[in-house]
Amino acid sequence: MSSWDKYEEALNQLTRETFEVPDVKRFYATQLTTKRAQIIAQQFGLFVRHRRTAWAYLIARCPYLEVRRELLRHESEELLYDPRCGSDHYTLWVIHGKAVGLTEEQVNNAIQLPSTRAALCGWICLAIQRPWLEALGGVAVLERVNIDSIVPGGAHQTRAQKRWMEDLGLKEEQIPNFRIHREADTDHKGQTTAIIEKYVTSDSEWEGIVDASKESYDFWQVFLGGVARAMEEVN
Repeated sequence: MSSWDKYEEALNQLTRETFEVPDVKRFYATQLTTKRAQIIAQQFGLFVRHRRTAWAYLIARCPYLEVRRELLRHESEELLYDPRCGSDHYTLWVIHGKAVGLTEEQVNNAIQLPSTRAALCGWICLAIQRPWLEALGGVAVLERVNIDSIVPGGAHQTRAQKRWMEDLGLKEEQIPNFRIHREADTDHKGQTTAIIEKYVTSDSEWEGIVDASKESYDFWQVFLGGVARAMEEVN
């Protein structure tokens, strides 16, 4: 087995283990109501908007011009226009919010839960403080939570879509984010892993990427756990 195969499987296993953490399981086990879905739309809207800061630091710190260009293409889909959906990715959460009775202004003006703020600050610190290649691996690993082939029983977007459709009676076309991100993050993972594979030169660098990925998944657990607790406080 090559070093690439070894560490690729290590990252996939880390992703699978994350779905077994109590706060993550708690999030997916929580039955949705309209008010609970509104919390998700607002907090995930904040997640999409402010994770961009971590990616901006990665681009700014990147020592390779060709990689900066690749990462900018990645971010242009997030911030400007993705041909898969005909909009940027934040707009998808505005659409989800409207599907459960929120206005665009209510999504735009959402207040971060303390746990959301902590997780977002964690990703930004990871992007700033880790060696650049480790930081890229740690920030980008989250794309794996959306890839069904990695996670038995369906990854994040598949599980979330099922909740929104079964609990709220919504149709797939009313909540396009889930389908779009299954497709987009499969492509994005391919882009970022190709960069990592090209520039990693030692096992110690791979081990740093795995460690950064563990840290990143800690922040994901904090984020989902906070959303789950907020949902449990409303009917």
